This record gives sequence, structure tokens and C-alpha cells, in this order.
Amino acid sequence: KSYTLAEVSKHKSRDDCWIIVKNKVYDVTSYVEEHPGGDSILNNAGGDSTEGFFGPQHVTRVFQMIDDFCIGELESS
Repeated sequence: KSYTLAEVSKHKSRDDCWIIVKNKVYDVTSYVEEHPGGDSILNNAGGDSTEGFFGPQHVTRVFQMIDDFCIGELESS
């Protein structure tokens, strides 16, 4: 499934949190409360989190678990 940026941007709350990482869309709502960095996961909710996702704060494990949350691709404009 593909989503537009406008569709993704509607999901930017603690109870409905989608992020974009490298043009893939992830529904991380179920992970928000578990996120070790607390509310920082909400900084780019509803938008592109690529830069933050690949920041030095993330351990290798996050790269393995992110695929579990993938719900589709960002529609190319």
C-alpha cells in the first residue's frame, strides 16, 4: 500500500503515530509508550523521521525491529 504525505501527516499523536523512514511508512503507535527515548519519538510524528532514526542514539536492534511496523510506502510525487 502507498500513502501520500498528507495522509501520513494526520497520524501525529501519541495514540496514532506514523513516521516515514527512507520513504517507507511505519505505524509505531504500539511502540510509543515503550520508546526508550520517551516522547522524542513524537518529534517527527506524521512526517519524515529518517534523520532522527539514523541518529547515534539508536542501537543496532532498532534497525532489526522497525520492519515489524512497516505498513507501506510513501507515494512518490
